[in-house]
Amino acid sequence: MARRKRDDAALFPMPAGRRGRVERAVDESVRRARAQNQISDLDQALVTLARAQARAVDVAENARDVWALARAGGELRETLIRLRLDPTSRGVTRDGLADFLAALGSPAAGTEPPGQAAVGDPENA
Repeated sequence: MARRKRDDAALFPMPAGRRGRVERAVDESVRRARAQNQISDLDQALVTLARAQARAVDVAENARDVWALARAGGELRETLIRLRLDPTSRGVTRDGLADFLAALGSPAAGTEPPGQAAVGDPENA
């Protein structure tokens, strides 16, 4: 029996071969997250999806297809958030304003409690 030729045209072709910079970065992030036990074997399907999306971002970037790049990049971002591989979901991106506002609610260390104020005119020296 002869094989049927598939006539499925994808949105954009996904060539096999070298990994692009986004796919290499995702692989490195996954490797480090596994070393720190932030990703378990239960997350394997999501890791595979992130790698496929990273390849799609690389291909779209090389093809200079801005629509496909934006779409694939957005999906990759959401997947990285679900894997807790983005700085925001790990709580890394605290800025100075957030630290300042948090410090307003706590007493400063090493300060004396308020006491009574002196009454009257200060002495002339």
